[in-house]
Amino acid sequence: MTWAPGLPVVTDTDRAQWQQWRKDRKREQQRQRRARCPRVDYYPSPEAAQALNDLRGPGVGGDASSVLNRIVSEWESLRVPPE
Repeated sequence: MTWAPGLPVVTDTDRAQWQQWRKDRKREQQRQRRARCPRVDYYPSPEAAQALNDLRGPGVGGDASSVLNRIVSEWESLRVPPE
């Protein structure tokens, strides 16, 4: 019998199968996470970096990702839709 999720890990074979299952599961979860949350690499100019740092602060919403989200959302609200 092979190990399956929910069963106890008893033997060395169980442990090896559990570790493989765990590794596969983590990889699948990471693929799902990346599908939901695409990554954007951004390297600001010195001027943009200073502007971002000026907008950052302690607490919720003060991290760089939140600042960039606010900037993009505000920019989008000002954009004129194409005719």
